[in-house]
Amino acid sequence: MSKILRTVSTAFVSSLVLIGTVACAPASTSTPSVTPSTTASPSTSASASTSAEPSASASSSVNDTTAHLRFLIEEEKLAFDSYTQLYAKWGARVFGNILKSEANHQSQVLAVMNNLNIGDPRSDSVGVFKNADLQALYDELMVKGAKSAQDAYEVGIAIEERDIADITDMLATADDADYIAMLERLRQGSENHLRAFNNQI
Repeated sequence: MSKILRTVSTAFVSSLVLIGTVACAPASTSTPSVTPSTTASPSTSASASTSAEPSASASSSVNDTTAHLRFLIEEEKLAFDSYTQLYAKWGARVFGNILKSEANHQSQVLAVMNNLNIGDPRSDSVGVFKNADLQALYDELMVKGAKSAQDAYEVGIAIEERDIADITDMLATADDADYIAMLERLRQGSENHLRAFNNQI
């Protein structure tokens, strides 16, 4: 083989080795920025009554129940904290009358959570929520409720309509007897509260 032919052959082999090295190199390990999803996606309009559906694993009813209960107890806390603040602001008896019921609602949800060994996500601080959407909703509702007693009653209506819609959605997939019974009691209570607020308008 001539010297020129050997040189060409060596260059060709070197090119193949280089191509193989590039092709087998691992992809970039940089991690893209991802915004974490929240447990629920409620409407943050005080006048809207559209339901928020808590996010949960569709592959497991256990995961569904856990996600729903953790969402629900914070939603009941939102009602209690809101009415506590609005009662202090306006002194309207309707808020004071409903407060005890809202505390009882949280206790009922917690009892089911304890039976299922589900952790309680609630903060001890008034107006503080782990669920980011519930936090945003509370903050907006408090701005509206501070404007006038009429606005405060409308906040109560929005909260109760939302509770009823969310509980109805949860009942559609619930399969535990204690869980179902608790949801039905809460929905009936929210319907009573809704009537009380509507009577103030």
